[in-house]
This record gives sequence, structure tokens and C-alpha cells, in this order.
Amino acid sequence: MSPAAKLPTNSVSAAPGADCRRASQLFAETLDPVFRTTIATPERIDDFRATLSTYFMGPALFFVADMLGTTYTFSRDAPRIARSGLDLILVQRTLEGSDLRTVNGVTMRVEAGDVSIFDLTRPLQTETQHCRNLTLVLPRHLLFSKDVQNDALHGLLFKRSTSTARLIGSHLCALFEDLPDITQAEAPTIVTATANLVTNLVAPTIAERQQPGPAVRGAVIMEIRRYIEQHIATADLGPDHLCKMFGLSRASLYRLFEPIGGVTDYIRTRRLRAAFDMLANDRKRGVGEVAYACGFADISAFSRAFRHQFGMSPSEVRDMGDRGPLSLGPAEKQSATSVHDWLRFVGSL
Repeated sequence: MSPAAKLPTNSVSAAPGADCRRASQLFAETLDPVFRTTIATPERIDDFRATLSTYFMGPALFFVADMLGTTYTFSRDAPRIARSGLDLILVQRTLEGSDLRTVNGVTMRVEAGDVSIFDLTRPLQTETQHCRNLTLVLPRHLLFSKDVQNDALHGLLFKRSTSTARLIGSHLCALFEDLPDITQAEAPTIVTATANLVTNLVAPTIAERQQPGPAVRGAVIMEIRRYIEQHIATADLGPDHLCKMFGLSRASLYRLFEPIGGVTDYIRTRRLRAAFDMLANDRKRGVGEVAYACGFADISAFSRAFRHQFGMSPSEVRDMGDRGPLSLGPAEKQSATSVHDWLRFVGSL
């Protein structure tokens, strides 16, 4: 296979030595769009190891992570969700060790052999002292066609004793072994086949988790959500506007959005998230300009809603600007940025 045909890769490794601290910072920086990563000072430096390998598979990413020798904490809260804008599903197989994971206020232990799934549009916190895992990062449209099904994926845990965990886990392990031989041309087909396998195996559990709703959802709610994203600045964007555009009664519209918190709350949340992105990425825009651009007519009401949603004021986010959490050199920043760009690309599909 020619070098040009191979999958693009990125690798970060931190181990005892003169550059241990900087390599640890790069490990955390590479994961920054996904998690706020905290690595505690090891009690015995000789026991410390942290490695992260990333494979770009076109419509997916494949992470291989190995961590031991200290306590690692990974958190994804509302501000990070808003700033990263990543609408992705992670399917993970734990190979060694374990972690404690908190999802929706419930803490669970994920052990070797288990398969877990989580949604990057939802909060998550996990802590480990020793864990090796494989993680496939997928755009949600490769899984279920209905948003209500994808919305039920977050926090799924299949223990190693289940057939679902064994089948998905063995497939991820086989995929990992084949990564050096997979070409860029082959990757999209392999990713689609893997997503189909995951979808079919988790579907029975999703059916049990789903809140009951009307039979007609799927394409309709996806179309409405896309419309909301494209018209976020429209001042009168609300239930009446949507009913008129899509020929729905108020009752039908409310039933469609009930499983995800209601249509009014959904519009407000999407507007606030768009505002966060603008403030974080364009320091030249004033708070009022951003508020109006995202459909808020009252700056005071916008500021109150923003602080309630993200725990910080619009000005604090704007002043945060492009500053990353770590001080790295140009080459190191470029290395981390490659993975960030891959994540953004997959999230845009």
C-alpha cells in the first residue's frame, strides 16, 4: 500500500522523562474539543503512561487510548458542549482497567469487556486510574434515522456478559487490528458497515428506552430541526411560525418535540448555543450584536438566559477568545489541531 493511500493518523505519548509534562499537556490538548482533561500528579512517576492514537477514517474517527499511573478525569459540561459544537456519537469498548462514569446523574462502573455509548451533545464525566479503550466516533445520521432513537443512545452500557457487548466489542477489536491495512478508499464502506452493526444490535434496547410518542416523527422532526438551525436569527421563530411553515397544528408540533424537552426550549437552547459559538470564536462582535444575530430582541433577557445555561456571562465567553487551556509550541499545537479538524469534519457530515 502506498503511503498516500493509508489512513491519516496522529499519535501522542506521555511517559517518564524530560518532556513528560509537555507530552501530558499535548495529550489533554488533543482531547480538548471532547473533554476537559485533568491529569493528577503521579505518586510514582515511573508508573505513569498516557497514550492516544487517532485514525481518520473519513466519515469517522477511531481513538485508541491507554492511561495508567495516576488519576485521569474527563468532563464534558454545557459550556464545552456549546463551544465545541460536536454532534457526534461515541461507541467505546474497554479493553483493560475500568472507569467510573456519571451520566444523567447516575454513576456506573465500566469494566474491561464492556461496551458503552455516549452522545457529545450531552454532559458526561468519567474518572479512571487505569484504562485502555477503543472508541469509534460517528456522526449520528449513520446510526438511527429518527432523532428520538439517537437521543436515547446517551449513557447506554452493555456489560461484557451480553451478546451485544461481545459482538460490538469483537468487531471494534478486529477493526483496530486491521487499521494499518485499511485504505482511505475502503474506510467509508467499513464505517457504514460498522455503524449498521451497532444500530441493529442496540435497537432492541433503544426501543425499551424510548419514550412513547406518535407514530409520525422521523423525517418530519429532522426537517424542522434543520429549519430551526438555518433560521436561528429569525425574530418570530417559534411554534406559530413553525406550524405555518410545516402545516402542523400546535398540538402535533408539541407532541413531536415533547421527548426532547419541548419546541420552545429547543429553539432557545439552539439560539444560546449559536451565541456561545459566535462569542467564543469572534472577539470583535459585541454582546448585543451576537444577541440580535441569534434572534434575541432583549439583551438583558439574553444575558440572564446565557448565564443560566452556561454558568458564565456572554462577556466572559467573548473575553476567553481563542485561548486554549495549555501553553504548547507551534508544532505541538498543529498536531492537536489536526485531530480537532478531523472532529469538526466528521461532525459536519
